[in-house]
Amino acid sequence: MTVPLGILLGLIAAIFIAYPFFRSRAKSVSGDEALDEELEKRIRALRKGRSEAAEDVVDKVCPSCGARCDSRDKFCSECGASLST
Repeated sequence: MTVPLGILLGLIAAIFIAYPFFRSRAKSVSGDEALDEELEKRIRALRKGRSEAAEDVVDKVCPSCGARCDSRDKFCSECGASLST
C-alpha cells in the first residue's frame, strides 16, 4: 500500500511542476495565432498593392510553357524558365 501511495504522490508532484510549462505553451499558441493574423493582413495589403500596380504592367509570355508573366518577373512562375531576353 505504501508503494502505490508514493507513486501517486510522485505523479501529483510532477503535475504541479509541469503544469506551468504547459500553460505557458498554450499562451504562446494564441500568440502564434495573432502573429499569423498579422502576417495574413500584411500579405493581403501587398497583394492589393500589387494588383493595383499590375494594371500598369505589361505581361510577357513564357517562351517555354506559354504562361503569362509580369514584365518585372525574371523567371516564369509556372515552369521556372528564365524570362530574360
